[in-house]
Amino acid sequence: MLKELSRLYHTVKYLKPIQIVGRLQLFIPRRISEQKDHPKLRSLTQASEFCNKPTSTSDFNEFTFLSESHRLSDVGWKSENISKLWSYNLHYFDYIHSQSDWNESKKKKIREIMQQWVDENPFGKGTGWEPYPASLRIVNWVKWHLNVEPLSQKTGLSLWNQLRWLSDRPEIHLLGNHLFANAKAMIIGSALFEGEESMRIQNQGLKILKKQLIEQFLADGGHFERSPMYHALAVEDLLDLYILNKNFSTGFPKAEIKEKIKKGIQWLSLMSYGNGEFPHFNDCANSIAPTLSQLEKMAKSAGIQSAQPENEEGMNRLMDEHSNGLKERDVNLLKDEGVTHLKESGFVIAKRERSKLIADVGDIGPAYQPGHAHAESLSFELSVRGHRVIVNSGTSLYGVSAERLRQRSTSAHSTVEIDGQNSSEVWSGFRVAERAKVQQVQIDDPDLAAPIVISASHDGYQRLPGKNIHRRTWKLDANSLTIHDQISGKFSKAVSRLYIHPDFACHSSENGAIFHHEIAGTVSLIARSGKKEIPIVMKESTYHPAFGVSMKNSCVEIIVTDTQEVSIELKWKAE
Repeated sequence: MLKELSRLYHTVKYLKPIQIVGRLQLFIPRRISEQKDHPKLRSLTQASEFCNKPTSTSDFNEFTFLSESHRLSDVGWKSENISKLWSYNLHYFDYIHSQSDWNESKKKKIREIMQQWVDENPFGKGTGWEPYPASLRIVNWVKWHLNVEPLSQKTGLSLWNQLRWLSDRPEIHLLGNHLFANAKAMIIGSALFEGEESMRIQNQGLKILKKQLIEQFLADGGHFERSPMYHALAVEDLLDLYILNKNFSTGFPKAEIKEKIKKGIQWLSLMSYGNGEFPHFNDCANSIAPTLSQLEKMAKSAGIQSAQPENEEGMNRLMDEHSNGLKERDVNLLKDEGVTHLKESGFVIAKRERSKLIADVGDIGPAYQPGHAHAESLSFELSVRGHRVIVNSGTSLYGVSAERLRQRSTSAHSTVEIDGQNSSEVWSGFRVAERAKVQQVQIDDPDLAAPIVISASHDGYQRLPGKNIHRRTWKLDANSLTIHDQISGKFSKAVSRLYIHPDFACHSSENGAIFHHEIAGTVSLIARSGKKEIPIVMKESTYHPAFGVSMKNSCVEIIVTDTQEVSIELKWKAE
């Protein structure tokens, strides 16, 4: 009982007062009622280009979301036998924008499914009227109205009532990316209608937007939920708003949004891989958010030029932050070499000609809304010759389940777990109690001939009897990476795990392990304590690059019981 109370205390103490007010508000019945007419429609400036959404249906009856298929005619809009997230995707209506040139037959089917939604989802009732799916659907219906064909009278009236319902109670109890999506929908949806009420809704959305621009988009360009997937979705939100800005009131912060877009795309260029996939930090899955190339194309179409090239920005940042002993480099070499510390986001990206390391050296954030955070302090991913070798396990599901909890746990990440505990107390589906704080981040990147050295520590295990501190150092050279872990204080067992990407064939060797890839080549692993080699354990595991996807992979475990230091060396051959 005391343990549960402590966990609850360390969870709710971070909430903002407005979140508590918002939660209490959920128990108060709404007074808003359905209107039978909508205001006159405005003529809006047509958009230049939006991101196409993933194809999820061919007939607008059978849908595949999260690698799971159901027929609308079988499950309906309000089935309790399918997951909430699957149902959300059905209500989003992203699928009406999976292409930009529908034929007349498909347009007819889309009109019919819109009409079906209106008929089978009465005012204010069911999943579809929850603020988040309503927000996404409002924007999708307005885009359809703008770029494909006008909404019918009945669908337009439903859109107006959805907009009013949303504005009556946006998600102030959650804040974060949900509130931003609410504001975006209020601004874009209200632009379609004339009248005082519509203008009031737009001004309400703009007020939220301006505050959240400062709150959610960090100085280094990253989104404050520290998930590459949610970051990409947030940049798409900004682009949608920017593209439609001529339809909004004079109070729209166009210049600020343009700058956030440029920095956001630059952040994603550092945090993406060459194949368009995202690294798995916090809740992050592929095939949900637009890729870097899609966002760059959308920004270019909107007339937004790319931010400073990665090599130049990286050099300038390094010159500012590490002026002692740093030598200026050849600009051509910088395209494949160097370090960038995204301070506010809490990531370090280190690149050598044949490898790329991304390390999590930041705190859980935002403190008052850590629902998408994982207990992953000092975890990392490594790619060699463009192919990931070391990964975190990824995210395949939401909700409350043992598997959801495992995927958020320290044990599902390439980092150190002490005495079977998480570095941060993740619990339920989207909760965090006590959190690790990362300290003493240091970066040494003197010149091309010497290795890049990154080190940091965290205090997430100080709540344990041994008051443990975990310090990790990465040393990245041209053809090797050495990870050095130090653990202060007493403990029974510490486990350093490295998850191997499924594309690599894994084999135990006499002195460690060997991972082989047809293109990336062979990577060898040896673990040591001092000069003494220590055994490793190779286990079968699972890797989750996308929602609903589980792939077999291998996990290397280095188990420590009688020492406080261990080094793991990974080597690959020069070309």
